Amino acid sequence: MSQYGVVDIGSNTVVLLIYGLHNGQPEVIRHESEPVHLVSYIKDGHMSAEGIAKAAEVVRRYQEILSGYEITAAGGFITEPWRGIDNSKELLDALRAGGLNITALSGREEAEYDYLGSRLDCSDVMTGNAFDIGGGSTELIAFRNGNILEAVSIPVGCVRLSVMPVTDEIPDQHMRNAFERWPGLLACPHETLIGIGGTCQAARNLCSALYGTDHTVTVAQLRAILDGLKAKDYDMTAAMHRHISKGRWEVFAPGLNMLLGICRAYNADQVRISMGCVREGFLMHHLINQ
Repeated sequence: MSQYGVVDIGSNTVVLLIYGLHNGQPEVIRHESEPVHLVSYIKDGHMSAEGIAKAAEVVRRYQEILSGYEITAAGGFITEPWRGIDNSKELLDALRAGGLNITALSGREEAEYDYLGSRLDCSDVMTGNAFDIGGGSTELIAFRNGNILEAVSIPVGCVRLSVMPVTDEIPDQHMRNAFERWPGLLACPHETLIGIGGTCQAARNLCSALYGTDHTVTVAQLRAILDGLKAKDYDMTAAMHRHISKGRWEVFAPGLNMLLGICRAYNADQVRISMGCVREGFLMHHLINQ
């Protein structure tokens, strides 16, 4: 069976996924995740040497893991952390030092690959809106008849939001700004949004445990979770600790707050969570279909 390796260097975590193909569809053979919080090493548009070294060390360790598999093709990508820093070349050189091809994705490319990844289990939704709340950015996609109309990235994510108050005002303002700059995002209003990525998948896991939901969660459920976490409710906090990885605990409530802000902006009552994301989009575009 063909095997493929993907390294995802994001603002919050650095992830390794090894895939096999089953009936033409990617299935995860191995999953490794390291909460590096790269965005926290950026100050005044510069990433510290410590942050660069930490990310490079994780990539090096992942390359050692990949060497133990019969890999057909492997590659990696970095998303928001490299955008806008004055030492991006230094960062990319360090990440590529071990020989793994690391692609620096623009915001639009990240959003496009998010959409492509979501097609693995949401291809029946041909027109609508999708989003991915990452550590340092949020991707917003409008699509019609299976074609992308608008795909953008805004520089706000759960790690950056974790140092701000968890209030409605902050995500609402970011969404207003996004709609003013990219009015095409409003071309496809839909009562159900497609949620992509780690924040959404963590929300799905918690809703599944608390409410027995499957792939679709409601705004009411998400609001109840956020209200419980903000109130430091013992049972809700304990449930988060049981069903969400420890590396996401500190950023989950801020990410959930952004998720609810997106739902308000689109006047959506529910979110369908995709298990595919930018990683699968990258895999299909860069490794399988080459």
